Amino acid sequence: MRIKLMAGAALALVMSSPAFANSSNVDQSNSAHSATVIQTGGSAGSSDITQAGNTNDADVTQSDGGLATLGSVQNSSDINQNGNLNDADVTQINTGGAAATLNSSVIFQTGGTAIASVYQDGTGNISDIDQAAGDIETTIVKQSGADNEAFVDQYGTGSTITIDQGFTVGPANNAYANVLHDGTDGSVSVFQSGNDQWAMLTHGGVDNIANVTQSGDENTATVLQSGIGSLVQINQIGIVTGSSVYVEQTGSNSAFYGVQTGSDNAIGATDAFLQSADSSTVSIDQNGSGNTVVGSQAGGLLNTMFIEQDDVDQYVSATQSGSGNKMDSTQSGDLNEAVFDQSGTSNDILLVQAGTSNLADILQGGDDNQLDVEQLGADNEVDIDQTGDSGIIDVAQTTAGAYAKINQSGGTGNQAYVTQGSFDAQSYITQTGSNNYASIIQ
Repeated sequence: MRIKLMAGAALALVMSSPAFANSSNVDQSNSAHSATVIQTGGSAGSSDITQAGNTNDADVTQSDGGLATLGSVQNSSDINQNGNLNDADVTQINTGGAAATLNSSVIFQTGGTAIASVYQDGTGNISDIDQAAGDIETTIVKQSGADNEAFVDQYGTGSTITIDQGFTVGPANNAYANVLHDGTDGSVSVFQSGNDQWAMLTHGGVDNIANVTQSGDENTATVLQSGIGSLVQINQIGIVTGSSVYVEQTGSNSAFYGVQTGSDNAIGATDAFLQSADSSTVSIDQNGSGNTVVGSQAGGLLNTMFIEQDDVDQYVSATQSGSGNKMDSTQSGDLNEAVFDQSGTSNDILLVQAGTSNLADILQGGDDNQLDVEQLGADNEVDIDQTGDSGIIDVAQTTAGAYAKINQSGGTGNQAYVTQGSFDAQSYITQTGSNNYASIIQ
């Protein structure tokens, strides 16, 4: 059975406030349903479709003429599908001159498989999708214009969510995307282009992927993942200012990859990422000026952290606790600063600073730890405090006026090496305990 409703333009002529209001209601039960609703040429259109059964299909197209009261809801679509193989497609387009379109789309799907696709054009649009099919689910939301909001709740296995807010169709300022995905092998992608955007992603389950791409200023990306084998990829591109990132992963074998291209980048002013399980990875690449990275890996084994910064005013503050962990950081440019705090056993830090006015302040506590620092450029300075047994420190500085201060305390069998291939260099090594070794070459 196929029902096609084309709501015509019903005209009620009132001299003070002309209005066109289309209304449609479809209720289908049994199987193999299909419903198509087309509402054009009016404003404040309303469509309500309810389908119960298998192989349901709903298609809604609404275009307003911008004649409704400014700030009111122009078009609204509500689709409720309860069954298997559900498919909902909603298109809402602002064709008039109203400054605030305020289209609303709500889709609720339950059953075996669910597909939802929404396209909204205008300002202040809202899309709300709830999929609880329990099997493979697909959501696609595309919004163009400013002040749009997208909400998606999805519960299933092998499901995908794609939200595009102004990324492929032009800038969309003040957009908001909120995603809750609870399942296995899921994938969430959010694309935002414009200023003052916010993406909030929450993942529960195993082997899920979150991908956020933002271009513009004052954007925020927040991702929370609580399952094993989770992956987060965040890209903030363009001349980006005032943007921030927060990532929290509590499952083992998780990974966070962050890329920022532009100026005044900052992953976060406070803890920008937190990983609290074993065998996790963080990789951050910042290319621009005024870069900042702050984050931690807490209480895990075999975690790794890679941070690369290019250009001016870089700053890193990273904390690791546990055993068998590794920090690897490279800074290229001016006024670089690295602050590391690592505790546990058999951990490793490798820092390379190439540029001017570099500074490294490192605290390492525990046994069998190793620390390597290489500073290339002028006015280099390193201050290291290492506690525990069998620690190894190796510092190499190549420019005039370099300064190295090393303190190894509370252990035995520690080793410290400083090589300064320049004039007017200063090196200080202090060791307490027994069977320690110190070497300075200037």
